[in-house]
Amino acid sequence: MSTDQLKGLVLQCDETGQIIRLTRNDFNVPSTLLEGKFLTTLSAKGTTPMTLDFILQTKAQGMAMDYPLTLTIDNKTLNLNFTGFFVEKTIWIIGASKASASQIFINELQLINNEQANQIRQLVKLSLTDKTKKKREISDSFIFDELSQLNNDLVNLQRELTKKNAELARLNELKNQFLGMATHDIRNPLSVIMTYADFLLDETKNSLSEEHQNFLKIIFSSAEFLLSLIENLLDITQIESGKLTLNLQRINIVELAQNNIALNNSLAAKKNVKIYLNQSSKNISINVDPPKLEQVLNNLTSNAVKFSHPGSSVQVNIIEKDQSVVFEFEDQGVGIPENMVDKIFTPFEKASSEGTAGEKTTGLGLSIAKKIIEGHGGTIMVSSKLGVGSKFSFELPKA
Repeated sequence: MSTDQLKGLVLQCDETGQIIRLTRNDFNVPSTLLEGKFLTTLSAKGTTPMTLDFILQTKAQGMAMDYPLTLTIDNKTLNLNFTGFFVEKTIWIIGASKASASQIFINELQLINNEQANQIRQLVKLSLTDKTKKKREISDSFIFDELSQLNNDLVNLQRELTKKNAELARLNELKNQFLGMATHDIRNPLSVIMTYADFLLDETKNSLSEEHQNFLKIIFSSAEFLLSLIENLLDITQIESGKLTLNLQRINIVELAQNNIALNNSLAAKKNVKIYLNQSSKNISINVDPPKLEQVLNNLTSNAVKFSHPGSSVQVNIIEKDQSVVFEFEDQGVGIPENMVDKIFTPFEKASSEGTAGEKTTGLGLSIAKKIIEGHGGTIMVSSKLGVGSKFSFELPKA
């Protein structure tokens, strides 16, 4: 037989059919595409039951011969004639391009002077008896019937699962639509409540008692918190429904950060917290969606102030790299418990329900910030030490 005809694979598998080692490879298949994979997962569409039957037959009888199977590896199809041996909890699998080549590979295995090779020789001898052949025929028929039934059951389960997934997707879309409409309708009256509460606070500050003034402040702050929650719910609903649209513009993000810090200085001043901005350059231009990035900056800056102790400071750093820009927000606040650090970007997860001055938090801002940064092709992370402070940072690509 010519060298071209002597092509095949020799595999070592564990008892489950998972490939442990590739010991012969005449098709130049990368070992990474085989080792660690189950033989059944490499079977071509519709041939999995026969491949499973081959593995079961090999284990049950000690060997199985002349199984024509088709493998799909890296989008390439290999039609091989398979022979298997089960020796010392190891399945030896020989896949040859032709049935006549299988015997040559088997002979080569038998030439190896070790205990496993001796057992393979004994198995080959046993396979020639009529009794073994008869057992294989009976076993083949039984296993194939069982596998056919299992395959039919699997197809039915997959069909039901597809229906359930479609129904869940439809219900989720309805949920998002309802939530969007409900939050939109609630937002307007809340804005009215805030406007009139703020007006009354300004107009009646000399005529109302301190207690009544506090009542108005509570009305205003409660409406403000609810409005923030509504805005965040609208954002998270749009993002989860895949409607995060970015309108990219090339802007100087240093100016954007300066404006954002100016807006948060009033909140910081109430707690005697200082916000410091450090940048590696006065002009760092990248393509971003300005309102969306401003939303992230405002969330991280206000959070740093919210959880800072009165009289402390917040450092905002902008670091320009060759291919990216890094923003850092470092506070000297309460910090985040170690068990919460990995969950802090999950919706409704929050390290604390209130800031150091009793400020409320919705638990949605950081999850929205993460989605926006990832939408820009960036990454966001946090490091924190309880009682010392936290450092949030995100990195955006320049391109």
